[in-house]
Amino acid sequence: MKISNVSAKKVILVAMSAALLTGFAGCEDPRWVANKVSKAIKEKRLVDHLEALEVAAVPTEDGNATTRVAGSDGYANSADYIKQTLERNGFEVTLQPFDFRSWVELEGTALSVGGVTLVHQHDATDDIPADYATMSYSGSSDGDINAEIAFVTPDFDFDSADYDDTDGCEASDFDGVDVSGKIAVIQRGGCTFDSKVVNAEAAGAVGVIVFNQGNSEGRKGVINGTLGSDTQASIPAFGARYDLGKEWYDTLQAEMLSAALNVDVKDEVVVTQNLLAETKGGDPDQIVMLGAHLDSVAAGPGINDNGSGSAGILEYAIRLNKKMKTLPVKQKNKVRFAWWAAEEAGLVGSDYYTNEVFSAYYDDAQAQIMDELGVTDPNDLTDEQWDMVEARYLEINPVKMYLNFDMIGSPNYIFGVMDGDLSDTKDSPDNAYPGDFEPPEGTGHIEGMFVEFFTDKDEATVPQALSKRSDYSGFADWGIAFGGLFTGAERVKSAEEADQFGGEVDVAYDKCYHQSCDDLNNVNFGAMTTNAQALAYVATYYAMSEDLYAEEQESKAKDAKLMLRSLATDNKRNQHRIGEKIKAAAREVSDHGHFHGDFDKDRN
Repeated sequence: MKISNVSAKKVILVAMSAALLTGFAGCEDPRWVANKVSKAIKEKRLVDHLEALEVAAVPTEDGNATTRVAGSDGYANSADYIKQTLERNGFEVTLQPFDFRSWVELEGTALSVGGVTLVHQHDATDDIPADYATMSYSGSSDGDINAEIAFVTPDFDFDSADYDDTDGCEASDFDGVDVSGKIAVIQRGGCTFDSKVVNAEAAGAVGVIVFNQGNSEGRKGVINGTLGSDTQASIPAFGARYDLGKEWYDTLQAEMLSAALNVDVKDEVVVTQNLLAETKGGDPDQIVMLGAHLDSVAAGPGINDNGSGSAGILEYAIRLNKKMKTLPVKQKNKVRFAWWAAEEAGLVGSDYYTNEVFSAYYDDAQAQIMDELGVTDPNDLTDEQWDMVEARYLEINPVKMYLNFDMIGSPNYIFGVMDGDLSDTKDSPDNAYPGDFEPPEGTGHIEGMFVEFFTDKDEATVPQALSKRSDYSGFADWGIAFGGLFTGAERVKSAEEADQFGGEVDVAYDKCYHQSCDDLNNVNFGAMTTNAQALAYVATYYAMSEDLYAEEQESKAKDAKLMLRSLATDNKRNQHRIGEKIKAAAREVSDHGHFHGDFDKDRN
């Protein structure tokens, strides 16, 4: 691809505009500090943390694997390691306990359909792939269940304009479908697994099998899903491969099919805890927050999911603390770190934190505005006045952004960056937000900063839809700017992605996702290190920026992101040539403190 002189000038202007975001030069430039801290992140130390987390895991109830699931000794051991490591490095650690519904699958799960015994996820091997997995927070069967299977409203015509992906999402889907006393088989898509199972149980089903959607390569394997710790379902629930569901449906057109199942679980309320720490330096009224969930699923030790993210922010906390003691600069904003419990149970820990902490700021903002307006009844507030409450809440809430790191070392990785402005994924089926949703101010800017880091490394990035499947969800709901990185889970890598990142085509990004094999052998250490350096760069940039992002920055950051991403997908030779021009121009700014061009110095 030939890049014109005009395009080159645009790229240089984007880089110069970015270099002038703060108006600082030399060591006072946030990018200078960000680079110093980022380069201090080393692979060996990250691997050391992963090794400690693998040692922290304890045997599962059935003895087939190890686990760090919330509520287990494995999680407690993991939390102890994080706490002790932070304290040795000068941090004070706060524990935030909360009640948590602990769920563990016990030994003896079995499922057969049409007389064919299916392979449980726990028993799968490379030679014998899994057919199904138990949904976490499934109910027990209380012995063997033998019953007919009944499909609800599946749709296999994926290319049709009338394709409906909401099988079982509404109670009305069960009208005219007899599932009473039967095992309901429901296609994935359109709503939560919990909604499907609860609706099926209300219609009289004695069990549910949710089979994968089948509308893409990434939606054909076994579903490793959860009903969530707040589910009201009490019947057994499994996730199965798409091909099995389609096979059963075709068979059922000619003959009756029965299934037999058994599942036993331990379901109890225990106390678990989030871990929180923050830097001593920085403005306490402007907090840059990072988080990663520390728990694994019950089935395995969770070293990629999410030992990788947990290790990444732990090592960053250590390096930032050490660097700020030696660099000739003063940290502008406080940085807060969080390790969340019970994410795998439905984002329980991070939701508990945001609801507990942010609701207090919101209540305070409401009281302030009502007092200033002389209003005594909240019902008397107008829409405009509620907007004033919202603005005051965002003003007094010291947490100004949240950066999330969940699975940053997948073995068949991509470099995924949250699509903060929804410019690439608004129409994606994975986008969990309604059409009128506007990400909080600053979210697009955060995405641009991550893309900037990877582009400088001559690496491509893949925009990630805002699926609400990780801990940024609660922050977004409370209006806090957010961003983050993700290297992929159960979906498969495309040929285009293999060209960009290497790896295997049509193989899952993480073929051990939510399985017992998610151990040290399941991590790409190079990808994890790059992502840890990226998180250190972006978080430090904001920690050193006095004005995080002004309102007018959004459109400029978006333009920069699009230009940088286009470069990242060009061939390496052109990237290198333009990159050298950018760096040369950036050095001019650093040396002289200004750039002779036709644009102002507003931060973008």
